[in-house]
Amino acid sequence: MPKPRVFISSIFYDLRHIRSSLENFIEGMGYEAVLSERGMIAYDPDIPLDESCYGDAGSADMFVLIIGGCYGSAESEENIEGNPDFYGLYESITKKEYSTACSRGIPIYVLLEKNLLTEYETYKKNKKNESIQHAHVDSINVFRLLEEILGNSRNNSIHQFERLI
Repeated sequence: MPKPRVFISSIFYDLRHIRSSLENFIEGMGYEAVLSERGMIAYDPDIPLDESCYGDAGSADMFVLIIGGCYGSAESEENIEGNPDFYGLYESITKKEYSTACSRGIPIYVLLEKNLLTEYETYKKNKKNESIQHAHVDSINVFRLLEEILGNSRNNSIHQFERLI
């Protein structure tokens, strides 16, 4: 019997330690952790790299989304040059992985950096005020993703984390 596959989705740079700890936990439970940095995604050389990730995200048995203060890179279908400003709206690779898992009805677990919920409350009260500077996020899109998750009638189980144990 194959091991259940758990796709771990997040940006890599600022959350790599959380990803590594989560990988160890998942494998300790007897499941297979699927992480892009471990070469566990079957990349198709004929399509953009991120599209291979969406295929694996959609075929996993479970999906874990880790959200920190950075929104991440734009998906390949977005035509964005350079880094968008704080209020530039775009879809990230991580967001599309999440959307793919949602569309396929895969059980989703969300790990959210603790500071973000507090910051999210400030965002909700000041949505139209672009002079507000948020301390813990690099893009308004982090809040848009969180709004989407909280607005879902299912697959919106959020657990906060503060640091590694």
